[in-house]
Amino acid sequence: MTEDKKFIRKKAAHITTIRDLPTKKNPVRVLGIVIDSQPGAALIQDLYDDVSKAQKIWVATEGTLEPKKKYLIIGEVTEKTDSEKKEHRLNATLVHDIDTLDIALYKEILELEDQVLQTMS
Repeated sequence: MTEDKKFIRKKAAHITTIRDLPTKKNPVRVLGIVIDSQPGAALIQDLYDDVSKAQKIWVATEGTLEPKKKYLIIGEVTEKTDSEKKEHRLNATLVHDIDTLDIALYKEILELEDQVLQTMS
């Protein structure tokens, strides 16, 4: 007798800026550059947002990320509470090196994707 296994499908990770991170526990995609790094955590500055509005967030990772390198991070947003202050954190499930990615071209492609989706709906 065999037993059927059921796998729970995760929701798709939506690309967002750090300043627009949702407080719900949905997966998100963030493009960032490493500002500070230590084993298990890295401070990431947003690459997808305008430079003047770019914010930072601490990301929990496995291993150590290299400073000044660009990464695509997929994970879930959590909140860390220290005495009176609440701070968003990103728990990474996937971290991918995108140092050679052309960010401007990537943004253009995402805008085209949005236009296609709007046209189709």
